[in-house]
Amino acid sequence: MTYKSSAQKLATMLLTALPMFAVLGAGASLSGCGFQLRGYDAPMLFDVNKTAVIIEDNRTSFPLKLPLVSRLKALGVEVIDNMTLADVANNNQKADAEPIAAITVNNVRFKRYELVGVLTEIRLVMSADVSYQSVENGKPITLTNPIQVERSYQYNEASISTDDQQGDQIRDWLYDSLARRITDQYVAIALPKIAPNSSKPAMQNGKGSVSTAVIAPKS
Repeated sequence: MTYKSSAQKLATMLLTALPMFAVLGAGASLSGCGFQLRGYDAPMLFDVNKTAVIIEDNRTSFPLKLPLVSRLKALGVEVIDNMTLADVANNNQKADAEPIAAITVNNVRFKRYELVGVLTEIRLVMSADVSYQSVENGKPITLTNPIQVERSYQYNEASISTDDQQGDQIRDWLYDSLARRITDQYVAIALPKIAPNSSKPAMQNGKGSVSTAVIAPKS
């Protein structure tokens, strides 16, 4: 009976400690460099660590900057926000300079569509022209892609409040959604190119950094 009681106490102590071990393990994995995608057997690191975020300085475009920078930093990207495209090009032409990628967002705009009835159905569409510039094998590459996000909601114009507060919240959601779309595309472009679960070594480029290719796992 004494042996059985001791075994029960030991089992209880182990079960109590399991959540702590899980938290410590999660913290250790998050604190490591890079991140690992499901289906890949190695952590993913960006070929170019620094990225300049270039957004037009106006009332429509500027609110996009904070959510976009926050999402990029969450991925470990070192964001530079005080450079122009000319500055980036001049830097990348120098042989001894660390390469800098760039995300340029232009022509951010909203379109509002209304279907009037007992309640007004409103569809708010946000669009932007986004260009990505990076360096692959020592050569600059550029990809330009328009992005559009939208959301619909209902607005009662006969209500006591004349302010469209839900519309303001929808705009904030659209900015965050656009930032997420831009970040997703940047990850697909800027991540090193390596096949999932591949044992082949990565190719070494001229500047001594590892360059590999992203191949999406087959569904």
